[in-house]
Amino acid sequence: MDMTVLVEYLNSAIRVSVPVILIAVGVCYSERAGVFAMGSEGYMLIAAFVSVVTMIYTDNHVISVLAGILSGMAASGIFSYFTVVLGADQVICGLGSNFVMLGLTSSLQRLLWGVTGIPRIPAMNAIPIPILSDIPFIGSMLFNQPILTYVTYFLIPLVWWIMFKSTWGLQLRSVGENPSCADTLGINVVKTRILGIVTGGAFCGLSGAVLSLSQVQSFTENISGGRGWLGLIAATFGGWNPAGAAGAGLIFGAAESLQLRLQIMSRIHISSYVILMIPYLVALLFILFIGKSRRHPAAMGKFYKKQ
Repeated sequence: MDMTVLVEYLNSAIRVSVPVILIAVGVCYSERAGVFAMGSEGYMLIAAFVSVVTMIYTDNHVISVLAGILSGMAASGIFSYFTVVLGADQVICGLGSNFVMLGLTSSLQRLLWGVTGIPRIPAMNAIPIPILSDIPFIGSMLFNQPILTYVTYFLIPLVWWIMFKSTWGLQLRSVGENPSCADTLGINVVKTRILGIVTGGAFCGLSGAVLSLSQVQSFTENISGGRGWLGLIAATFGGWNPAGAAGAGLIFGAAESLQLRLQIMSRIHISSYVILMIPYLVALLFILFIGKSRRHPAAMGKFYKKQ
């Protein structure tokens, strides 16, 4: 393989994997708190829509990213009220949230822009890091990326430290394993679970902002394209550890990047439907080989009410 082609592919894989990595990290925080993150796809969708609309009216990438994060937090906050406070079924609420966000964003898109669709927005260009970007092979691959790509990979060790080394991280994991015991020790189970869910929603919101502002540069119906589900699988594969989940997300990103490249290579005669299946086939293999070996947090999916 031509070295230039390989470098371009790896550069693309690192960039394309960012939305899935962010979803996976967000899922880790929600499910470590004992709450299924089934609504991740919906949080990502509404964040992608809000980010693009904000960009159209403000022409400011920073404000648009923040708007996406806040919309993801708001959507997850609503979910947390129904599941953690009212005790509604977490899986049903999560799936319902996905359907609501899909219908809401599609309807608003048509209401605001009709059948023409949302216009394209200015791209978030790659920012080469001086000196480092000139390193042979890895320079253009690792150090010539959009700013949100750098932010994402910088966040991975930080969120790992918060989960496993901070007091709040210990409390989060405690309520996911044994909320009754955590309550006895003075930990506010409801508050901790809500914070875990909203933190996950923030990462999903950032994921939607990255996808719409940095990669697609617009909003299309169902723009998330199943990335929320890939993030769920990545988190499970990583054992609900942000570092492991990010690694799995990078693998899915590499598979998606391969899919995109195969679609534009006219010399390879493969059905487009088969090519589109590649990331999901990889996810299926993950489920088949490691799904049963992962022990989820003991209290995940269980409603807790203080006696």
